[in-house]
Amino acid sequence: MIRVAAVGDVHVGEQRCAFQPGQLETLAESADLLLLAGDLTQHGRPSESQRLADELRASPVPVVAVLGNHDYHEGDQQRIRGVLEEAGVIVLQGEAKVFTFRGVRVGVAGTKGFGGGFPGACGSESVPYTHPLAHETVHDRVCRLLLDKKKNKEQ
Repeated sequence: MIRVAAVGDVHVGEQRCAFQPGQLETLAESADLLLLAGDLTQHGRPSESQRLADELRASPVPVVAVLGNHDYHEGDQQRIRGVLEEAGVIVLQGEAKVFTFRGVRVGVAGTKGFGGGFPGACGSESVPYTHPLAHETVHDRVCRLLLDKKKNKEQ
């Protein structure tokens, strides 16, 4: 069995991180691979990807990412890719990679599709779109950080 942690739409910005402090350091306890599924940056700025890259250096497991539409906003997607790759992140743009964990292989394909995906690619047009999306707001994250601080003081 391969354990995969997957997250998308982290929207890292000048005032927003992707992960809570210490969250990545313990990732190997529950995952073999971390997948980042697009919209890694808020505005597609290389400085935002640098902030994410600095966080991801702490990952004890391989990190695989695909860029999303927000990562293309400034037209700097190749610089964003370079920044992430310098931090050891495997960025897949129309590419695929096979990983082996404890003798089990898993393939990851990096594809991107804006507003409507890939018509005709897999017959998905006949299936109604019902997948709910959830986004954590900055307010949610601040509340969680404050609660964590309070809990730590009480201990």
